[in-house]
Amino acid sequence: MASYGVSQAPLSSLTAPLLYPSPSEAALKLQYVGKKIQDVQAPAVIIDAAVVRRNCRLMLDTVQKLGVGFRAHVKTHKTTELTKLQVGEDSQSVKLVASTVSEIENLLPWLLECKTKGKDVNILYGLPVSPSSIPRLAVVARALGEGALGLFVDHPHHIKILDQVDATSWPGRIPVWVNIDVGSHREGVSARSKQLADIAYSLSSSERTHLAGMYTHMGHSYGVSSPEEALKCMATELEGLEEGAIEFLKITGAHETKSATATKVTLSLGATPTATSVQNLLEDSEGAQQYRAMIDKINQSFAVELHAGVYPVMDMQQLATRARPAQSPSDPTKSLLSFSDLGMRTLVEVASLYPDRGEKPEALIAAGSIVLGREASKSYPGWGVVSPWPLQDGPHYDPEGSKTGWIVGRISQEHGVLTWEGSREQMRELEIGEKLLVWPNHACIAAVNFGWFLVVDSDKPDPERVRDVWVRWRGW
Repeated sequence: MASYGVSQAPLSSLTAPLLYPSPSEAALKLQYVGKKIQDVQAPAVIIDAAVVRRNCRLMLDTVQKLGVGFRAHVKTHKTTELTKLQVGEDSQSVKLVASTVSEIENLLPWLLECKTKGKDVNILYGLPVSPSSIPRLAVVARALGEGALGLFVDHPHHIKILDQVDATSWPGRIPVWVNIDVGSHREGVSARSKQLADIAYSLSSSERTHLAGMYTHMGHSYGVSSPEEALKCMATELEGLEEGAIEFLKITGAHETKSATATKVTLSLGATPTATSVQNLLEDSEGAQQYRAMIDKINQSFAVELHAGVYPVMDMQQLATRARPAQSPSDPTKSLLSFSDLGMRTLVEVASLYPDRGEKPEALIAAGSIVLGREASKSYPGWGVVSPWPLQDGPHYDPEGSKTGWIVGRISQEHGVLTWEGSREQMRELEIGEKLLVWPNHACIAAVNFGWFLVVDSDKPDPERVRDVWVRWRGW
């Protein structure tokens, strides 16, 4: 069996900030801060800090009122600035999950700062652990201290790999989180599978690892179309996790521990549609009371935790789920999930016009799949919706409303083709060189090829002016 022990010295330089250097933040701010969106070269990604703050506050307020934990995923934005908003300035608990070692390494300076302030830091590497990632992760684990960095497993061989990690390179027992598959068939094993039992047996005899939690991602919740459907998915997630945890603990014998000081096993469930759906439980309805009672009951034996990633910025995919109503039932003036809650837009430029090309007028933008991504949204046949900007509000294509406006109707690598949907008489005239802001289908993918976000703030005077630049982390 290979050994994954490593010495600290040769690895101290093999970190993402050096392997994948970022551009100068100071130079970027000198270049962009103070400029109007209209004067920025396209393509670019624009973040509205006001919308992001509102979405983050709503999530944190919700989990606090429900008495459950929350773990923010950082993969969508890959920035320290937005991570801080996800966690909350006053929070004493910093619980995160990341998709790359690079994200964790780039967060390390801030995480160490949090520890010096007495905050509880816990971060998960969000894929089943691979041997090649262990040396770099071990450096982070040593820096943060025992128990602060957790790893995912969904096969007994993962436990065998971790048992070979040298204790001098990764001190203490390594917290592991078992991935449970509740129907998405991405990572994870089902609650009653032989593979889960084999993992439990391996863990029960392991001297280097211990069970910290059970984790699931219900990716097929993106197919829901109402708060009711989203909440049913949330309940399926939680019940599946509970079933997996009970079966697992029976094998390991951990369920027999009755000590008052014993740490509860965490059940972490999420995907933005199901995580945001629990915001509906703050309404005083019979259905909400039943779901809250279910959460409260499971929370007595386990520590229930939600996780989500794209919720700070939202996108067309999230809008299509209708995991929350557009407005609050108790306060119709309060938006919950509408176009005004989409905090990320892609700046594009019209490159050419084709008014007589076919049945629909078309226009070309210099932004294809490498800018907008290729993930579809179930609510409409396009790859992005052109917002009414530079108007603050105005007519635009709404999949559940007018269905009239410009959308990104076709896409290739560098080229995007806008198509006009609806009556020609209502068509918004475009000009070559005109800048447009597009709501992308999937914010995570639409952001991936950009090195930084340009940040505006609609809560402040002059919402068109760039106020900050957030540099995105690169690499793996």
